[in-house]
Amino acid sequence: MTTPLDQWRAQARAAQETDRQVRRLYRVAYRTAAIGRILTNPHATAVDVASATTRIRRALAAAARLLTRPGVAEHLETPYARSFLTTAERALTAPTTQLLKAANAARAAAAASANNDDLLYVLFSDIEDRCRYLVDAASSRTGWTRHDHAANKAVLDLAARWGLSAETYVPRQADDVQPPIPAHIAQEVARRAEIRTRCAAGIRCTRTTCLAYGAVWTQDGIGQGPFLCTGCIPAANAERTARGFAPTLQAVPGGVPADARYSVTLYNGSGSGRRTVTCPTPQEAQFTAETVRPFNNTGYTIHVTTAS
Repeated sequence: MTTPLDQWRAQARAAQETDRQVRRLYRVAYRTAAIGRILTNPHATAVDVASATTRIRRALAAAARLLTRPGVAEHLETPYARSFLTTAERALTAPTTQLLKAANAARAAAAASANNDDLLYVLFSDIEDRCRYLVDAASSRTGWTRHDHAANKAVLDLAARWGLSAETYVPRQADDVQPPIPAHIAQEVARRAEIRTRCAAGIRCTRTTCLAYGAVWTQDGIGQGPFLCTGCIPAANAERTARGFAPTLQAVPGGVPADARYSVTLYNGSGSGRRTVTCPTPQEAQFTAETVRPFNNTGYTIHVTTAS
């Protein structure tokens, strides 16, 4: 026979179990909220976005199972936990998430086109930048303006016309009609073509009074020297002598080895930060130095990296 005390103990155990399940729901909700914030980060990579969307779906499934436990859905504190879950669920289909997917697809397409098609490289790099700007605008303000909504539609329409969706890139066939090219894209493509033509002669002389292309690799008897035109080497040695150094600069005998690589160090001329890019030819190294701008005030140095 069940006594009132037994009933009270059973109710207490049930309430305790409900509280435990609600705490589990809260832990899932808090973790999901943190994961959802990844989808508002303008710098999120394709791996970040894929991981976040997968983890959010798993967390939502776990929360749905917890909500079926007795008393959890009716608990007074459950609506607060549900608000976190709802926000994360909405992030899966939010415009910013679609923009991040498009931005990462554009980044991959630009990287694939970097060495063989300036138009596609510039176009997809521009699409990526515009997508990430809109994601940043959405996360740093209370919401998009009417202009931002129009910009969102415009950049996604542009991407679609060139075969880029939020998930994949389908290159145009040779006989496809080329979509219109925005004026600023055409200008940047022309600028890159001009730089590529200049860089065809090779690496630029580092003497500020010269800066001609086609410089040779030098050494000073101790280590690597700067890239200098043949005619600039005597002048550079004269400057070394005036500063009290031995005038030992000379062109490296035999030039750059056939198996050597060119290391382009891009540095922030007005702050911290640097990035290094390795190139197989002097033309690509000089082109990279003049077109890649990871910092507002980017400077560069080019070195030769030999196999030894």
